[in-house]
Amino acid sequence: MRYLPLLLLMFALFACKDKTETGPVEIHYGEDVCERCRMIISERNFATQYVLREDKAKKFDDVGCMIEYLRENPGDREDFLGAYVRDYDSGEWIDARKAYYFQGGDIKSPMGFGIAAFSSEESMRAYPQFDRGKALGSFDELTGGGIEVQKPSDYKQRK
Repeated sequence: MRYLPLLLLMFALFACKDKTETGPVEIHYGEDVCERCRMIISERNFATQYVLREDKAKKFDDVGCMIEYLRENPGDREDFLGAYVRDYDSGEWIDARKAYYFQGGDIKSPMGFGIAAFSSEESMRAYPQFDRGKALGSFDELTGGGIEVQKPSDYKQRK
């Protein structure tokens, strides 16, 4: 009887073992490297990431890098636990699959894609230079290749 609480605790721990906590992982700015272009991730407001089932996170320095990487590696989508982008207004992590994407205006992202993510359509349309760019589609449309993302002319993928 005195071992019953210990056994129950051990059972609870093993029962939760298969459940992986979702949510963005910490990015070490100035140290972590973009999965696609291999540049150091240094600008907080453009950092993106997705988390896979095996507790692996793939981190990116630009929304465009994550979009291109997922187009090149569609199998990763099968193991998704979550994808996250920074809200351009607040800098907070938001679910990439629910974000609204905008390209253009005076947005200067690390790799020059010029894409920003917003938490709502209203905040995206309130962006002061909204009329100097374009609203992009959903995360699924962007990563699936259904929408063409203008690529910077001087961008070369580093291996």
